[in-house]
Amino acid sequence: MIKFVKAGALTLGAITAVALLPAAAEAASPQSLCGAGYTPIRDGSRAIKTKSGEQLGVTYVLYNRRNGKNCAVTIKTKYIGKPSFTFVRLTVKGKPEVSEGDNFVKYAGPVYQSGRGKCVSYWGNVSSPDNKKSAYGGRLKFDNCG
Repeated sequence: MIKFVKAGALTLGAITAVALLPAAAEAASPQSLCGAGYTPIRDGSRAIKTKSGEQLGVTYVLYNRRNGKNCAVTIKTKYIGKPSFTFVRLTVKGKPEVSEGDNFVKYAGPVYQSGRGKCVSYWGNVSSPDNKKSAYGGRLKFDNCG
């Protein structure tokens, strides 16, 4: 089933035309990707920039107090709609990392890991479709302990 969203209206005399776009055209947010109950944590986002400072995406970590799980996602800010390597990694201290990476068009993740009372680190990567540019960002130090 294809979901459509209202993108805008154009009035031509007595006729109003409404442009409909597939829901995939909507901008992704970390909360919408992780799901209900997930909220951003303190210091829970990092820009993913090349060495020259060009931003290609943002990686986020969120937490759900109800179920004690963390969620991480990397959202592209450049090359959206074009397949390019996009990666997200989430690590809860004392546990193996969880990650997802592939040629995605918008984002990598979400990935989840239980972490009530534990510290977390997160990391993301976005590359250009031709792999000539690559950017990394995140927080390798374990923080946001709770």
